[in-house]
Amino acid sequence: MKFLEKYDFNSEDIEEFINITPKKMMDKIKDNQELIEANLSFLKGLGIKTFKEIFFDFPAIFFMDNSNFQEKFNKYVKESLIERLNENYKVVEYL
Repeated sequence: MKFLEKYDFNSEDIEEFINITPKKMMDKIKDNQELIEANLSFLKGLGIKTFKEIFFDFPAIFFMDNSNFQEKFNKYVKESLIERLNENYKVVEYL
C-alpha cells in the first residue's frame, strides 16, 4: 500500500484503511496496483480533490478498466462533475 503515498495519502490514513479493509479486498488492491494507480491519477488529474475519500469509501470502482473508468467520469460536464465531487464525494456512487 506504500504506492498510495505517491498520491498524497499519508501513512496514518493508509494504516487506518488497511485496518478496516477486508483481506480479500487488500489482496485485490495489491494484485491490481497498476490499474488503481491509473485510475487515481485520472481523478487527481481532473482536479477532484476528494479522490482519497473516493478511494477509501469506494475502492471497488478503482478495479474498473481504465478506459471504462474514464468514460464513467467523462460523460459529465467536467466543471460540474468536479464541483459536485469536491462538495460531496459520495455522489460518485450514483455516476
